[in-house]
Amino acid sequence: MKILCVADHVDPLVYSNQIKQRFKDIDLVLGAGDLNLEYYGFIVSSLNKPLGFVFGNHNLDHIHFYRKEYAPSFILPDVTRNTFGSVYLGARHWRVKGLLIAGLGGSRKYNNGPNQFTEYGMFMWMLKLIPGLLWNRLRYKRYLDILVTHASPYGIHDKEDACHRGFKVFLKFMDIFKPRYLIHGHIHLYDLNAKRSTRYRETIVINAYDHCIIDTEERKEMDEYVNQLAHDDFNKAKTKSALVKILNTLTPERQELLSLQDVKDLVKPKSESYIGMETVKLDRIIGSEGRYNDFNRAFLPKKEFIRHRWESVDKAHIKDVILPPVKLYKISEVYFVRDGNHRVSVAKMNGQYAIDAEVIELNSKIHIDPGMTMQDLKKKVIEYEKELVFSNSDLGKIFSEDELDFTETGRYHEVLRHIQGHKYFLNLDKKEEIPFIQAGKSWYENYYLPIIEYIKKEGVIARFPGRTESDLYVWILKHWHHLKNKYGNDYPLEKAVRHYSKNYGKSLWTIFTEWCYRLFHYLKH
Repeated sequence: MKILCVADHVDPLVYSNQIKQRFKDIDLVLGAGDLNLEYYGFIVSSLNKPLGFVFGNHNLDHIHFYRKEYAPSFILPDVTRNTFGSVYLGARHWRVKGLLIAGLGGSRKYNNGPNQFTEYGMFMWMLKLIPGLLWNRLRYKRYLDILVTHASPYGIHDKEDACHRGFKVFLKFMDIFKPRYLIHGHIHLYDLNAKRSTRYRETIVINAYDHCIIDTEERKEMDEYVNQLAHDDFNKAKTKSALVKILNTLTPERQELLSLQDVKDLVKPKSESYIGMETVKLDRIIGSEGRYNDFNRAFLPKKEFIRHRWESVDKAHIKDVILPPVKLYKISEVYFVRDGNHRVSVAKMNGQYAIDAEVIELNSKIHIDPGMTMQDLKKKVIEYEKELVFSNSDLGKIFSEDELDFTETGRYHEVLRHIQGHKYFLNLDKKEEIPFIQAGKSWYENYYLPIIEYIKKEGVIARFPGRTESDLYVWILKHWHHLKNKYGNDYPLEKAVRHYSKNYGKSLWTIFTEWCYRLFHYLKH
């Protein structure tokens, strides 16, 4: 469908006896204001096509027929109104030739003249369209195709003077209701090469000064092409995600996106500070605050339900629509997405190197590299805790660092608490306080070493793959205290070790079958 748009100036190319030949393939006419109704009448009678219009801030001789607040007391009866074959669109809806059209006339208030609005006044005027927009969405699955205004949106084609400044509420309208076009006038174009069309997100904003022609079929074909392109992009991303999952069957943690909360629980950042805007390399974004289950480590989509949102972001990328910066948390040298997971995913899928981001830094003493998994990070934290405890206590004088080895965080500090607790009981019947090293050696000989010897004797470690004897010491000691509370203080340690191994350890057959299953699953794919 071809639409003739006119505004502000009686164009000799339109107001001509050649109008029928020149615009013979026009299906619809839209007027964006500051033209008299007689001119519209000439167009309608010449082309015999429907015409919808809004009033601007000039040529308002007939506005009182449509706006009662401007009607003088001696106005003629409504039956004398001459519409010149046109349809007034001021804060009204019009469905014509399958298009959903609405209008908002008027300009910025600059001299208290008629049909001038403040930002708030235009917002209240706009509210009249809301019921019709909601009905359109319910009935036609879209809010609006074309919004006809006189003034331009703020920052798009407008000027700095009070009269020609655009309305910010038009931007919000386009954000929410996403019309395919916004047609405006008011801004005169004296240069034939001046910019007439600008894309704002999903809307094309067009200045109709003099006249211009819109071919909605071209836009429709382009939209269909972009939709198909975005659909194919998501399918490619999803296929890549499935392939990465297969290739990492034996090491699935390598392709998992990190959870910010899990990382914070490990590294325990002491404070946060606002950095502001940065250009961040995409390969340094390794996690997310809330969507870590929806994407893999390469930010490829894993779930089908995110298709709609992902494709909408990809369509904006294809159309070169500028999106707001993402919001990231920074820990050490890596980043976690606070808001903008889909934008990061689309950017990485399209081979983008970096992305603009608003950054908040969480300060931590743990250094995190981009290639780390949660297991790598846990090992890093354990190493840090081990170094911290041994450098700030006399634990190294009790036994060597190699003798104490954990796979969970917080265990080295827990050992210190065990020694301090043992020291407390040793001091109960002493006049002088026993030194930490003496208490530590007593704890080592009476608790730690006996449990380790029983673990080796019973072969318990085989039932806990990936764990260490130090890990088992902590768990068995807790289990032993539980059994003594239940059966009495004479419950033997050796029996407690066997009981824990039997009830909480895996059998060798279970461990073997698990590895066989993983190998079979890997070979199958």
